[in-house]
Amino acid sequence: MIRLALFSFFCLFVVCASAQETTPAPAPVDPGKILTKENGFSDDPKTLMRTYWLNELAEAKNRWQERYDSLKTVPEIEQYQAERKEYFFKQLGEMWDKTPLNPKIVKTIEKGEPGKDAYRIELVLFESLPNFCVSGAMFLPDPTKFQAPYPTMLIVSGHAPEAKAYIPYQQAAALAATNGIAVLSVDPIDQGERTQRLDAEGKPLAVGVAAHNVIGTNSIPLGRNAATFEIWDMIRALDYLESRPDVDPKRIGVAGQSGGGTQTSYIMSLDDRVAVAVPNCYLCGLYGKLMSIQGPQDSEQNIFGQLGFGMDHVDYCIMRAPKPTMIGTVTKDFFPVEDAWNVYRNAKRIYDRFGFGERMSIAEHDDVHGWQKNLREAAVRWMLRWLAGRDEAIVESETMPICTLEELRCTPQGEVILLEGARSVYDWNRDYNEELLARRTAKQTSRTAEELRTTVRRIAGVRSLADIPFLDYEDHGEMALPPECKAIQSATKYLLRGEAGKIPLPAILFESSADSGEAVVYLNESGKSADLLRINELVAEGKHVVAVDLRGLGETQGIGANYYAHSLFGTDGVDYYFGYLLGKTYVGMRTEDLLAAARLLHDDISEHPIEVVASGETVGVVALHAGVLEPSLISKVRLDKPLRSWYEYVKAGCSSYPITNLVHGALLEYDIPDLQRQVELGR
Repeated sequence: MIRLALFSFFCLFVVCASAQETTPAPAPVDPGKILTKENGFSDDPKTLMRTYWLNELAEAKNRWQERYDSLKTVPEIEQYQAERKEYFFKQLGEMWDKTPLNPKIVKTIEKGEPGKDAYRIELVLFESLPNFCVSGAMFLPDPTKFQAPYPTMLIVSGHAPEAKAYIPYQQAAALAATNGIAVLSVDPIDQGERTQRLDAEGKPLAVGVAAHNVIGTNSIPLGRNAATFEIWDMIRALDYLESRPDVDPKRIGVAGQSGGGTQTSYIMSLDDRVAVAVPNCYLCGLYGKLMSIQGPQDSEQNIFGQLGFGMDHVDYCIMRAPKPTMIGTVTKDFFPVEDAWNVYRNAKRIYDRFGFGERMSIAEHDDVHGWQKNLREAAVRWMLRWLAGRDEAIVESETMPICTLEELRCTPQGEVILLEGARSVYDWNRDYNEELLARRTAKQTSRTAEELRTTVRRIAGVRSLADIPFLDYEDHGEMALPPECKAIQSATKYLLRGEAGKIPLPAILFESSADSGEAVVYLNESGKSADLLRINELVAEGKHVVAVDLRGLGETQGIGANYYAHSLFGTDGVDYYFGYLLGKTYVGMRTEDLLAAARLLHDDISEHPIEVVASGETVGVVALHAGVLEPSLISKVRLDKPLRSWYEYVKAGCSSYPITNLVHGALLEYDIPDLQRQVELGR
C-alpha cells in the first residue's frame, strides 16, 4: 500500500513527457540591474511577488476571520451560506442546459462469492453534454443480502491516471458495495478513459494535473475554470443516479481522495442532493500553510477571486451545514494535517450553532497522501451511519476481489474521445468562444469609448489614474552603455516604488541630446535593458525614454516550479494563481504600474502626452489597456510585435500563451482587437 500511496502522490504533480521542463540557463549579467542587497533586497528579487502575495493573503485572511467570527445565529449563517453558494456558481461561469444523458450499460461483471463478498459491476457511459461522455463503473450490492433501492455513494477520482480503475478507489467502492451501499465511480476529464487530446498514435498528450492546467488556462478568458467541467459532470452523475430505480435518490453521498477530495468539496457545497460527504486528503485551507509553503495547486483547485471574497476550504463544509460531513486526513500529507484540523474545528462550531455538532467529524490516519485502508473504512462507516442508519465497525478484507484496468474499460479503444461524434472540453470552449464573439460584435456599434473604458476597468481591475498612488523614486547611478548606442547621451538607473513602497519597479532613464520634448515609456517582456539597440533608435528620434520593469517582469520575474509548464505559460504560473485566487489580474496591476510611470515621466520630464512602445506579447497587452483607459496621458501605443487575441488562443485549444496575460472572463465583454481599435481611434 505504501507503493500505491507514493504513486498517488506522484500523480498529483506529474507533468506529461511532452511538457517536461529543464532548469533555465543562468541569465546573462544585466547591466541595468538595480535590486541588490545594497539597496535593501536581501532576498532573491524573483520571489518578491510571492512575498507580496503572501502579505495580501494575510490581509484577506483577517477579513475572512472577522466575517466568520460574526456568525452567531442560524439566520446569519444561512445568509453566509447563500452568499457563498451564489458567488461560487457565478465564478464558475455560464453553464449549460441539461440535455438527455443517453446512458448505456456496456458490460456487467460479477465479483466475489455469493453470500460472502459478492458484488456486481455495471460499466456505464452517459453524456453530461451532447457527445461528451462520462465513463464510470456502478458497483452494486449482492441482491441476496441487500434490497434495492440502495443508499448510494458517488466516488470522484483523484489524479491517478487510472481514475476509476485505480486500486484504492476500487477498494473503496467494493468495500461500500459489500456493505450494502451502491457506488458510481467516474473518470474525471483527462483521466481514465476521458483523455481530451491524443497524439497521432492515440496516446494522451497530457493527463491529470498537466492536462487540467491546460484546460484551466484555455477556460480563463471565457470566465470558466477546469472545475466548471468537473462540477457539471458531477451534477449530471447525480442526475444519472436519480434516474436509476435501484438507487434511493434521498440517500446519496459523495466521497473522493485528493483531486477527488477537491471535487467532493465542491459538489457537496453546491448541490443539495448530496446528503453525506467525505472529502479525503484535500481540505486544509488556502489561508494557511499550503499556500505559504507550496503555493496554489492545479487550476481546478483555484476559483477566481475566492480568497478576496472570503471563501476558504472550511466554507465548503459550512455551506452545507448541518448535513453530515467527515474530513479524511493523514499526518504526512502536503495538504497540512494541522490545517485540516482547523477546518474541522471551525466547521464544527457552525454545526453546533445549528444544534447538530455530531454531524461534523474528522478521521486522521498516520500515513502519507492517499486513500488509505483506514480512511476507506472510516468513509464507508460514515456513509452507513447516515445513509443506512447502521453504525457498525467496518473492516476491509485483504482478499477483496478487484478488477484489472482492462476489465473496467467502458469503451472499445479505451478512450471516450474516440467514440463516434465525440466532443472534447476544447470543443465546448470553442462553441462558447464563438457565441461570445457574436455578442461582442453586436455591442461594438452601440458601445461608446467611455462604456468600453468602464467595462475594461471592472474586468481587468484597474483603478482610475487619480486613485493610483504616485511613485517615489531613488537614483541608483549611471549605467554603462555599449559603444553602438551613440544616440544616448546618458542612462540613469532609478528605483520606482509603488503600492506604498511594496512593489519596486526598476527603471532606466535614457536621455537624448536632441531633445524633442517628447517622452516614451519602453516596455520589454524580457527586461528593461534586454534590447538597448531598440532604445537607442527611440532616443535617436529625439525622445527621452524610460525603460521600466513592471511588476513580475525583468528583475522581479517569478521563477516558480514547473507545475504550470514554463514552455506553455511562462515561469510565473504559481504567482499568477495567487493573484487569481485574490481576484486580481496581472494585466490590471501592470497597467496601473505603467500608468503611474507614465504620469511620473509626464510630470517631471515632458509636458506632452506619453508614447508607449512595447516589445513582446506580455507587455503589449498591458500597453493597450493603458492606452484605452487613459488616452489623455498616453498619446500613442506602438507594438513591436503583433498580438494574438484571446479569441484566437481559446480557438487554438492548446497553445503557448503567457499566463499573466489572461484576464478572467474578459471575452464576455472585450478582446485585444477591441483595445487596438480604440487606441487607433485615439479617443
